Amino acid sequence: MISLFFDSNIWLRLFLQDDKEHYESVKKLISYTNDGFFRPYSSSIVFLEVNYVLRSFYKLSYEKTLLYLAKIKGTRNITIIDSTDINRALAYYQEYKIKFTDCLIASQIRKDITLVTFDLEFKKIKEIVSQTPKEVLFSFRKTN
Repeated sequence: MISLFFDSNIWLRLFLQDDKEHYESVKKLISYTNDGFFRPYSSSIVFLEVNYVLRSFYKLSYEKTLLYLAKIKGTRNITIIDSTDINRALAYYQEYKIKFTDCLIASQIRKDITLVTFDLEFKKIKEIVSQTPKEVLFSFRKTN
């Protein structure tokens, strides 16, 4: 089974539906995940980012935000990663000069897990595999 780590922007596109093309690809990916084709991962840092964006930028209510966070947690077979490797994160931050929170997330991802994100900055980090939902779905269709 293919293991996928869902970044914050994946969940945000799913919940907010503010970009039709992104929403459709995420919806399909989550559907395949709920059907058991993918093993989903995310992290406490992703929860923090999703909460921050929904409350601060989109001004969603506490109740609506909590509902969305519960939906992430309720994704079939999801594993939430709580630990980070601060040394690895700092090394990524120094070498790739991208957002520190992205470096923290990258430090949580094992080599056998693909990061799914719309944030192309992650592609700079050579130690992880990063794909957009469309790239994941294209690869999945080719092998099935």
